[in-house]
Amino acid sequence: MNATCHRSTKKSANRLGRIVAAGVAALVAIAPGSASAEDGPDTAEARRQFEAGVNLLDDPDGAKYEEAYHAFKKAHALSQNPKVLGNVAFCAFHLERDGEAVDAWTAYLRDAQDVDEKERAQIQRDLATLTSTAAKVHIVVKHPAKSFVLVDTRSVTRGPSIENSYPIEGNEIVLRVRPGRHTFKVKAGAMDSTPVDATVEPAAQVTHELTFAPPKPLTLVLPRESPSVAGPVVLAAGGVLALGAGVAAGLLARSKTNEIAGSCPSDVCPPTYALDAERDKARTYGTLADVGFIAGGALASGAFLWWALLPKGGSRPTTAASAMCTGQGCGFQIQRGF
Repeated sequence: MNATCHRSTKKSANRLGRIVAAGVAALVAIAPGSASAEDGPDTAEARRQFEAGVNLLDDPDGAKYEEAYHAFKKAHALSQNPKVLGNVAFCAFHLERDGEAVDAWTAYLRDAQDVDEKERAQIQRDLATLTSTAAKVHIVVKHPAKSFVLVDTRSVTRGPSIENSYPIEGNEIVLRVRPGRHTFKVKAGAMDSTPVDATVEPAAQVTHELTFAPPKPLTLVLPRESPSVAGPVVLAAGGVLALGAGVAAGLLARSKTNEIAGSCPSDVCPPTYALDAERDKARTYGTLADVGFIAGGALASGAFLWWALLPKGGSRPTTAASAMCTGQGCGFQIQRGF
């Protein structure tokens, strides 16, 4: 909670002096008698917190209402002494936590004994003013979580804005706030709701719904992968080998044909020469040559076509993955484009 209050009038200073003086009586009421080793730990701590609160209000540099507020709240929680509530209410009033000030002052006048008549009269005037001017603001949080912190910021004409924070257990809270220009928002963990600006009129009763903007999806763009040329290279190498085998088979077929022509001039062969067998070898070599040339040409053409169809530059495929969680669940999506 952060708040700044500027009240330096003589009336406020005199009243602060009465609060500090009354602190002595309240301090005695927390633990009658002088401090001793018989004091329980809660009583001793309550006295220390109350003393700290009084000193903070009496600070030479000006009353530190926020720090004193927390000290008095702690003192009351430990001691349950109603006289401390007067100090809690006084600080809450200066911090513009008007609902808490009304509740604490009402309990103080009802439960505390021997309240100074001047102080009682002043508190009754303050209560009359607060109850007639404070507005009731009903805040409804539209979110599946059940624990929030409400931040109320009131703009002022001069000086910094007044900001107060209130814990919310559940999804709604009713505040009594000072009239003026307010900005309301709630925090749920690391998320903030969409702020709501409102001009609150005196004694108004209004309701505001606070919602959270849909979370932006977390998008992960995977690096573009460079296209691999290994496939076309391997295919082209196979084509070269096939062409080489075709050339070698062709040379063998030509050599065998020349050998037959030399051994059988005018197709007249020696009786011992196996002409049919040699011609079969020549035909076999010729067939292998044809297969090698056809396969090699097909493989080389396929390798070139494969390489030509590979993505180039900006046409490389990209992959993007996105994830988003809402109150209805979580989703994950992968997109791939060219």
